[in-house]
Amino acid sequence: MAGDRLPRKVMDAKKLASLLRGGPGGPLVIDSRSFVEYNSWHVLSSVNICCSKLVKRRLQQGKVTIAELIQPAARSQVEATEPQDVVVYDQSTRDASVLAADSFLSILLSKLDGCFDSVAILTGGFATFSSCFPGLCEGKPAALLPMSLSQPCLPVPSVGLTRILPHLYLGSQKDVLNKDLMTQNGISYVLNASNSCPKPDFICESRFMRVPINDNYCEKLLPWLDKSIEFIDKAKLSSCQVIVHCLAGISRSATIAIAYIMKTMGMSSDDAYRFVKDRRPSISPNFNFLGQLLEYERSLKLLAALQSDAGTPSGTPEPPP
Repeated sequence: MAGDRLPRKVMDAKKLASLLRGGPGGPLVIDSRSFVEYNSWHVLSSVNICCSKLVKRRLQQGKVTIAELIQPAARSQVEATEPQDVVVYDQSTRDASVLAADSFLSILLSKLDGCFDSVAILTGGFATFSSCFPGLCEGKPAALLPMSLSQPCLPVPSVGLTRILPHLYLGSQKDVLNKDLMTQNGISYVLNASNSCPKPDFICESRFMRVPINDNYCEKLLPWLDKSIEFIDKAKLSSCQVIVHCLAGISRSATIAIAYIMKTMGMSSDDAYRFVKDRRPSISPNFNFLGQLLEYERSLKLLAALQSDAGTPSGTPEPPP
């Protein structure tokens, strides 16, 4: 295994193109840009490790491994015993020596050095490569990505429902279909964050909302967040309790709960994540959804700034329970 290496190995666009055209057995190519940039266009067969603050912090603290960050299709390459070459790129970096030590790319490169024998940075990043070899870049064909990280409506272990706020619960499909449990906790509104998990027959249509998404690397949850928050507030204004659920109450529904805390309590995505995690330790939103929470945080900040300029009160965050 390699440790810190100076100077950093580099690879130009022409060399990477040649390796990609050579077929199987080429390098593992890692895209370190945001999910939005990666999902729009990326190097053929590359995998994404999103440059978010949360991912950076987890890497620094050793709370997540490189293997865990890479999509399942490439994880075997991380765990292989034979030498494996890696090429990393961002949007446009030409000289790794000018990177700040605490930058996301520097931290990622350091962690990769501990896993692979050869780690190089692509000179000029994706900007240079895509302009020279557009035919070796691809968009986001859903068929090449895992269709779902958790298959809908299959039995999974349940930790039971969790109260996040006095009116807001987070749970699993199993919890929601348990009429006695729902009645015991006074829950009469259901927000179902899945494509096919069934609506409980004891919940009326006016108190049910479905967000039709799968738990994968390309689903767009962001457009549903404000509608989901409105639905949760509808239950609150009716002095009722609402549960947000998906299959296991781990990724999709947890993301919605975090977004709700962000908007109603004025928290950052990191603080809201910790708020929900403290109450339900099993949550683990996939990195696609975490990236969208960062986008949502930016939109909330912009909205607050616009309201401030217009002299419009943005509302008073409610205190934690």
